Amino acid sequence: MSDAWRSEGAPDAEGVVRAAERVADRLRVLGPRWAARDRPEDARPVGEVRASLQRLADAAARAEHRPERPVPDLGLHVLADQVLVLARDAAATGDADALAEADDVLAGLRAGL
Repeated sequence: MSDAWRSEGAPDAEGVVRAAERVADRLRVLGPRWAARDRPEDARPVGEVRASLQRLADAAARAEHRPERPVPDLGLHVLADQVLVLARDAAATGDADALAEADDVLAGLRAGL
């Protein structure tokens, strides 16, 4: 994926965190809307966000040679915080594969939101 906000070449930790902050800004608006409406058509994007959260967590776990664990569903109002925490975890590993995975996940989320 190539979005204007993505840097050229391999992603770095700072770029991943910036991308996560942009996605989180969007989720701070959408999460409460999804919670307030509770419409079936909102289930698809919520499911995609939750799958993306799991991918971020798994990337960090692999980079740190830890077992993968399920990301808890803490509710729609905290999706933005979960994105930030998990993206920062992946970025903090400094692992090129984790950074690339996080960058790809965040680009997908941004495009889908």
